[in-house]
Amino acid sequence: MQRFVIGLLCAVFTIMPAALAQQAGYHSSNGPDEAQQVSLVQLIANPQSYDHKLVRVIGYLNLQFEGNAIYFHSDDFEHAIYENSIWINLPKDISPAQIKAVNDRYVICTARFVANRHGHMGMFSGELEDVRRLEVWR
Repeated sequence: MQRFVIGLLCAVFTIMPAALAQQAGYHSSNGPDEAQQVSLVQLIANPQSYDHKLVRVIGYLNLQFEGNAIYFHSDDFEHAIYENSIWINLPKDISPAQIKAVNDRYVICTARFVANRHGHMGMFSGELEDVRRLEVWR
């Protein structure tokens, strides 16, 4: 009986963190998530090819006043290389806890890319809107 209880506790403590990790971040129910996987480099180099398309990207997310963006690399954020980033319009229903979970982390994001908009003061290489998924990339 003691082995059963120990085995059960081990299983719970192994499965529980994975289940909680999947819940961190933001998930929308705005329809199917049939996005095209692209890199930020592809978006920046060929913005018109992805204009108004649902894309899935991975990058470093920094959320701050007048500077919500996904960067190619954390070094690009640290050195303010805005050309290597895409502005992100956060969904209205994202909670402070969800923001905290993804801020200053590498994330996977599914959203619609808009090539001819460039975020605050036109400093970024496009925009992401209609965010459907925003979670930590492990």
